[in-house]
Parts: sequence; C-alpha cells; structure tokens
Amino acid sequence: MLQAMDKHGNTITLFTNTYREIVNMKKNAQSFFCPICKGAVFIRSGKKVIPHFAHYSNPNCHAVEEGEGLYHERGKMLLFNWLIKQNLAVELESYIKDIKQRPDLLLHIGKKRIAIEYQCATISRELLKARTEGYRSVGIYPLWILGANQLKRKSAHKLRINTFVQSFIHQFSAQLSPRIFFFCPVANQFIIAHDIYMTSKQLAITTFINSKLNQFSLLNLFDHKLFTSENLYTLWEREKLIFRTKQRHKLSIQQLQWHKWLYSKNVYLHNLPSIIYLPIQSQLFMNKPLWEWQSSFVLEKLALLQTGETINIDSYKRIPKVNTTSEFPLTCNTFNPLYEYMLLLKQLQMFSQQSAITFRKQTDIYFPKTIDEAVIADRHLLHKLKQQKISMFLPK
Repeated sequence: MLQAMDKHGNTITLFTNTYREIVNMKKNAQSFFCPICKGAVFIRSGKKVIPHFAHYSNPNCHAVEEGEGLYHERGKMLLFNWLIKQNLAVELESYIKDIKQRPDLLLHIGKKRIAIEYQCATISRELLKARTEGYRSVGIYPLWILGANQLKRKSAHKLRINTFVQSFIHQFSAQLSPRIFFFCPVANQFIIAHDIYMTSKQLAITTFINSKLNQFSLLNLFDHKLFTSENLYTLWEREKLIFRTKQRHKLSIQQLQWHKWLYSKNVYLHNLPSIIYLPIQSQLFMNKPLWEWQSSFVLEKLALLQTGETINIDSYKRIPKVNTTSEFPLTCNTFNPLYEYMLLLKQLQMFSQQSAITFRKQTDIYFPKTIDEAVIADRHLLHKLKQQKISMFLPK
C-alpha cells in the first residue's frame, strides 16, 4: 500500500517524501498503521523500489491484494500524480466501508465519484463483475485501466484479445464504440484500443491511440476514434483473403463440424457468398465465430428468400444472445449482431429496410464457382463498402 497512518492519525503517502526523509523515518523507528485494519505496517523502500507500506502479518485485511508489485505501484503513483496535476480531487487507496472495497484511485467530480482500478494481474471475470457491481451499488462509476503488461499488440492495427482482456471492454453509451484502456508505467504512456472488430476468436483489428501521460487528460479517455470506411475495409480485405485461401492443415473440432455442415449444404469454402465473413463490431460479445453464424444465417435464411420477400430478424433464433451485463459488465446491453449485419447488406443494396426488424430482399445472392471468382467478388464487395460511411450499430 502507498499510504498508512502515523500514531497521530495523519495520512502518510511515502512517495511524496524525499529519499532522505524516508531514511530518517526508518531510523527513528516511527510507528505506522494500516488505515483499514489498524494493524502495524512497516516501510519498504530502496533505490529500485517504489516506497510503500507492508503488513507485518494480517492476510485477512482488505488492503492486502494479490498481484501488486513494483509495476502496479509505479503505475498507480503516476496516475495519481497525473490527476492531481489536472487539479482534480482524487484519493489514493480510499477504503469504501459499505462495500469493503478499496479502489486504487477514487475521483470526485462534482457530485459524481469514479473508482479507477489499475489492473496488472489476471483476475476472474466473476471478481471483475463483483467489484464493478459493488461500486455501482453505492453510486460510484467504475473505470478499469489495464497494465500494458496485458497488451498483446500484433501490428499497427492488430490486437490479440484473450478472454481476460475482453472482460475489460468499456462502452459508455450506445453511440460510442467499445474500447480497452492500457497504461504503461515504464513508457509513461496510455494506449487505448478503439473501434474493435474481431477477425477470429482472439484476434482483432482496431485503431490505437498512443499518448504520453503529460500530453493526455482525463477527458481524452472518452475521445472517440473510429476507422474510416476506407481504412476498415482495406484492412478487412486482407483478412478476407486469408479466410479464403489459408491452408488449413489442422482444423479445430468447431471448424471441422462447420466444414462438414457446409458439405451437407453442397457448399465449399471457395464458393461461399462474399457477404459471409464481414466485420461486425458486436462480434466482440459473441461466442460463435463470424464465419459460422453468418454462413448459417445466409445459407439457411437469406439465400432461400425470393427477391421481394421479407425477413423478420427476430424470428431467427440460431444467433447466440450474449448477456453483456454478466459477461461484459463494463458495457451497455445494446448489441444485436443480426441487425448490424443487415445494415451492411442494406448498404450493399441487397436488402431494403422495412421496419426496425424487417428487411426486404432486393437482389439474388451470388455464389462464386471458383476460388479466383470468389477473390474477385470479395474485392468488389469490399470496394463498395469502402465508398460508404460506416453505420455505427445502435440498439433497435
């Protein structure tokens, strides 16, 4: 912990003292106490250690948290100073007795309170949900920032997202795209992944914001950086080509079942319609891959419709519904992948929208005969989408 109480009840924040002052505290054998359990604590400091307090012995104290180390303590200290320099009212390691939780930082803005958690160690989704709900139960808004030690950046626009990182997706409203916050206390830098589109189970293309702490403010966390249609579909063109042509030497059980299902429909990967495997932002919250649910929807429903016939998307029950409030507690429950997908087909003028949930088929769906035809058709379709403004998905 970065703070403790002295024998007079004063709060002592070690890193605000000089190295010499901390040495004198140790020499004078001053007594310090945990602000939560009141148990005795001692100073840990050195030239390679962030000055902090540690319990002599009390593993049951709420101030004792697993996974806190030098990396975490330095990040928490830097974020605290960053908020102070913006003249914001912020408390370090404030204990909230009603819910027995201790956020890294507690920010006061007018009558609003924001709990900022800097999470560098892996925790369960259940614990994340419990802590998030705890803050909300007392009117505190939770904001989780991951340590950059959890950031697995593959390229300028590609991010590896495991199930742990996925749990920390924030979406502040239906009009704002999902995002993930990272902070590196070594580089003193924020990295924010905006506008995230899953390409596979654990890979996504995204647009990154990278900014040094001294060039960034709290309000910048809520900035909105989106792909242009040109950028998104140019990147997706490569993903589509990989999807079409990648040699699959070893298939997962799920992929093998999908290929067997395609065979039962007398369809193969090379002659799948180009409207299958298109980027959907709500794919972030689905437990079925793009290629699986889009192919089943197209082959079982859309391809069977005659031109002029309509479809009510609520009548199609095979798309798995994701309970975002439990699995993704930091997001709004506004996701409807079928609606978002149909908006893409509307942009392609393949369907017209009759109501919030009803669409009319305008043109036949093209099935290429060879892989060369498929690649050309994919490129043509994505070129059409590049020319149009991206429609953000909204709750219906």
